[in-house]
Amino acid sequence: GLGLSKEELINFMSDSVAARLTDPGFLEAVRSLCSPDDLGLSTKQLVAFMCNGVAARLTEPGFLQALQALCSPDDLGLSKDQLVTFMNGSVAARLTDPGFLKAVRALCSPDDLGLSTEQLVSFMCGGVAARLTDP
Repeated sequence: GLGLSKEELINFMSDSVAARLTDPGFLEAVRSLCSPDDLGLSTKQLVAFMCNGVAARLTEPGFLQALQALCSPDDLGLSKDQLVTFMNGSVAARLTDPGFLKAVRALCSPDDLGLSTEQLVSFMCGGVAARLTDP
């Protein structure tokens, strides 16, 4: 199991998680979010993370890899807590779009805005993700 408390399980089952429980690969993808070999999210972080369309996209090709890239020190280097906050809003819907990730990386580039990861996480709240690549 995932080791969720009753309260965490109740919160976890909201959104589209319940609809996906029997989908092939879904529980394995959820387990990988908590695996120390992957993202290593705590149960508290997992419950908060599974919001705003994350469950609906968790098994899409490239989604887990994009999450891992966001946390990689060679990429944006988001902490686990920053990743959980970053995924609030409309980020999940755009995460596998190469143009979106390129635009996010540009926000942190010293040649563009040069945002810190903390600033990036704050900046992406409130629907910015939905408009980031608009002309």
